[in-house]
Amino acid sequence: MKTHTKLVWLELVSGLLGWAWILSSVAAMYFLVAALAFHHPWSRLWWAVGSAIIAKWLARGFADNQARVAFEADLVSKGHSPEDAGKEWAKRYARDPSLRP
Repeated sequence: MKTHTKLVWLELVSGLLGWAWILSSVAAMYFLVAALAFHHPWSRLWWAVGSAIIAKWLARGFADNQARVAFEADLVSKGHSPEDAGKEWAKRYARDPSLRP
């Protein structure tokens, strides 16, 4: 798969998971009010909270992978080997938290 295509897919998946996180969070707030005020089951709240946590975790993972692919592609275009680009990403990622999305 070409780098541009991979970046587009990673952006799409992270965006969709971001929207799933937002919708799950809104649903969790609704289910909290419903459980407190109208005696609805609490299990709906826990399912919504769990799905929001998982969606956020996955969205961050895909966004991080997108940043890694773009960084490594830039280094490879400048003449580095793919292995060196991967090592450089790991070194900078561990040292600089601003690279993390």
